[in-house]
Amino acid sequence: MAKINVTKRGKFYQYRFQLASQNGQRKWFSKSGFKTKKEAEAAGIKALAQYNETGLTFKPSEISVSDYFNIWLNSYCKTHCKETTIYSYRKKIDKMIIPELGKYKLKALSHPVLQKFMDDKFNEGYSRNSLAVLKGILSGALKEAVKDGYISQSPMIYVDIQSDRIKPKVPTRKKPKELVTPEQWQAIIERFPESQPAHIPLMLAYHCGLRLGEVFGLMWEDIDFEAKTLSVNRQVQMSNTSKQWTFTDPKYNSFRTIDIDDAIVNLLRRERAHQNKARLYYAEYYTQLCVSGYVPDQSDHLYNSGSLGTDGTPVHMIMARENGTFIQPRIMQHVGRVIHGKAGKECPCISENWDFHSLRHTHATMLLDAGVPLPAIQYRLGHTHINMTEHYTNHVTDNMRDNIRKAISSL
Repeated sequence: MAKINVTKRGKFYQYRFQLASQNGQRKWFSKSGFKTKKEAEAAGIKALAQYNETGLTFKPSEISVSDYFNIWLNSYCKTHCKETTIYSYRKKIDKMIIPELGKYKLKALSHPVLQKFMDDKFNEGYSRNSLAVLKGILSGALKEAVKDGYISQSPMIYVDIQSDRIKPKVPTRKKPKELVTPEQWQAIIERFPESQPAHIPLMLAYHCGLRLGEVFGLMWEDIDFEAKTLSVNRQVQMSNTSKQWTFTDPKYNSFRTIDIDDAIVNLLRRERAHQNKARLYYAEYYTQLCVSGYVPDQSDHLYNSGSLGTDGTPVHMIMARENGTFIQPRIMQHVGRVIHGKAGKECPCISENWDFHSLRHTHATMLLDAGVPLPAIQYRLGHTHINMTEHYTNHVTDNMRDNIRKAISSL
């Protein structure tokens, strides 16, 4: 059990006690500035009591929060989560959880401490989505800690996120998604016509509501021109370890087949014909994209973390340049700069708050505006929960206002 050590440093006294070890190294907490030894002892006893306060009699381990979360990431998460999910968890743990909770013993975490932690993040302006992810990480990790015998029960059971009716002290950091007006859309398409590599991604997001990774993960085998459907079977993401574009399952495993309109069918027919012509023209110099394990500095290989075949299996991407090389999702960064008016001195701003996801919100709102039921929109967008679809469609359009006015007038 930790003891209070009091020493004199110059004219003042200091108390010091040992914290839970982190990464096998001893950690200490100290505070000085007390005029007498008695004052330092009293303050030290109070600080140590606060540090050890838990209300639990179950004490199987002295492990720190920091060390346990490293174990959780390297054991449970590695066998249950995607690489990109683990990377996202690691960032939040290192940035938000460890700096404030990492020094404490895992067994000392209590409901009041964790509720205050969540409330503080709320008041710092983190979005409700970020808070939900943070709560999920804490709940999931502490649930596993109970299973593994580190603690007897999870202190996250009764921790809540602040109500929507309560306003944070700092305005939320989340930037509201802006709908793309017909005028803005026309300006975007004129700036990125069919001859531009960004044209197809923009069209697929606006007409189909696809996510960025889903657009760039499309292969020709995913398009049924006769049935006029598009199947979302994978997405492309940058691997945080190999630093290569990687095939993974769609977000939330949202495999789905959706209908596509004539504009998209005809656009893709033209693109396929163009690629077939280019393949004949370039002949042996045409780049055939392949599935691969990690192959450094090979632009003709895409890393496979799914079940697309063995190394060297050819893939026929829709997002390919004339010579067959892969068009990377990073091109949309330039698109954003153009639309924001930041790509050059003579570049007019089309929309200040636009991002690629704005097209997904716009697509969902247009469907709702046209009378499409929410469950159908939910399936089309690949949402796990319908409340997320409701969030995407919480914009009020002019057509909706007209319908409201007509309904009021008919009362």
